[in-house]
Amino acid sequence: MSRTVIAGGGFGGVSAALELRRLAGPDHEIVIVDRDEAFMMGLRKLWALIGYGTMEEGRRPRARLAEHGITFEQRAIGSIDPASCALGTEDGTIDGDHLVIALGAVPRPDLVTGLAEHAHDVWDSASVPAASAALEAFDGGTIAIVIAGGPYTCPPAPFECAFLIDEYLRSKGLRDRSDLTLTTFQPILMPNAGQEGSAMIGGMLSERGISTRTGAAVKRVEDGRVVFEDGDLAADLIVGVPPHRPPVVVKESGLTGDGPFIPVDRGTLATSAPGVWAVGDCTQITLDNGMPFPKAGVVAELEGLVVAREIAAILKDESAPPPFDGSAHCFIETGTDEAAMFEAEFFAADGPKINFADVTTETSEEKHRFERDRLREWFPD
Repeated sequence: MSRTVIAGGGFGGVSAALELRRLAGPDHEIVIVDRDEAFMMGLRKLWALIGYGTMEEGRRPRARLAEHGITFEQRAIGSIDPASCALGTEDGTIDGDHLVIALGAVPRPDLVTGLAEHAHDVWDSASVPAASAALEAFDGGTIAIVIAGGPYTCPPAPFECAFLIDEYLRSKGLRDRSDLTLTTFQPILMPNAGQEGSAMIGGMLSERGISTRTGAAVKRVEDGRVVFEDGDLAADLIVGVPPHRPPVVVKESGLTGDGPFIPVDRGTLATSAPGVWAVGDCTQITLDNGMPFPKAGVVAELEGLVVAREIAAILKDESAPPPFDGSAHCFIETGTDEAAMFEAEFFAADGPKINFADVTTETSEEKHRFERDRLREWFPD
């Protein structure tokens, strides 16, 4: 019996496993390896920050994948051997005929002086309760959302954070005595969305009285103060968006070359090692305009589908499937019951082509449905 081993049980890993099961049939063994017992919807972290639901509501045991004929091994991955398509764990080696690396990227506030000590990292689920408690105790003053480095996962999330905090402050009667500002080290608010998209987001923030500052490179973060290369900002509560990097085991695999991320073929997601693919936030794809392909769960899911079809074609000795075309969409929540969406062709020759949908309650409902459908279909009771 042939076997595909998948390192990581997030959006990309689960998507690849389910699609491969559908295409390859029951005789092909599929094993997902992840150190955590449960999958969690990342979008829940911002909701939990403002008390709009809990993170637990977005968790599902990965063991439920057995209902699809997928084996889940809860193990910490200590090494990756691309030549053998194998993973080393504390309980021995798991090898296969094909290997998919879907280990994501983790927040690294330690890469920015003082960020871990003096800012709340809501990209780390373990840090969300403390951030939520600090927001609940906030009684007016200045809140700063600081994009301190890159890349970071889910490009729209800092702006969603600003919108949700704005709504929260209004609901508590605190907005009139609170300043809310968002800063980024980047030259425009969201480079993945281009000048037009960044201008649109900036306009929506301005309408809410949320100030923004671009090109604000963080030198260090102190208690109650962000020090930039060209000035500083006093704040009573700081939400930091740290740079993200793949787990150390990814770098130690030898697949990343000189950088921290795994370069992959943008059409097939193949790595430099035969029989090894990588998807999601641990990968590096450079667009024609020099910008990196965005890192987000919806992107990882699409990439997982592509890789599953590649492997299935090999197993069946069929022609290669169509390559990944770089098309994706993403929601931008502007409140708990409103959202916008943008659709993008990231591989367009003259730069990403972005189409924006208006802010509506229907789009917010679509984002909630996005979560419900995947939790129900991927992890059946």
